[in-house]
Amino acid sequence: MSQTNLQSEIVDVDKNDEQIFTFLTNLNNFEKLMPEEVSQWQSTETECSFTLKGMPSIGFTIIEKMPYSTIKYKGTGKIPPIFLSVKIQKTAETSCKVQLFLEADLNPMLKMMVEKPLTKFLNVLASNLNKISTHIV
Repeated sequence: MSQTNLQSEIVDVDKNDEQIFTFLTNLNNFEKLMPEEVSQWQSTETECSFTLKGMPSIGFTIIEKMPYSTIKYKGTGKIPPIFLSVKIQKTAETSCKVQLFLEADLNPMLKMMVEKPLTKFLNVLASNLNKISTHIV
């Protein structure tokens, strides 16, 4: 097993850091960020689960919150140990930058198979956050 670290592109969001932090600490909101290929979505405020085409069911639960800057989620389900982190950086009173990170303990074969789709997944989440930010209160 080797440590795999992936990251999304950095996106500029037209909401302040507190609004984005509040939105992302409620996992019911994650459905709005998911790619179209997601199915079997289920969520509560603190955990979610879903299926991505060609992959086993994946879930996340919040394990750490540092107000307005970092949220860390632990993967659940029949998957190797996986962590998703969101870093929020305030850039102005009404905007911030957001980047997603994924850490996983994967064997080299599995890493080869999932590195591209997981990176694409992170970028879709980040991009969709930017797109829907006008609807975040």
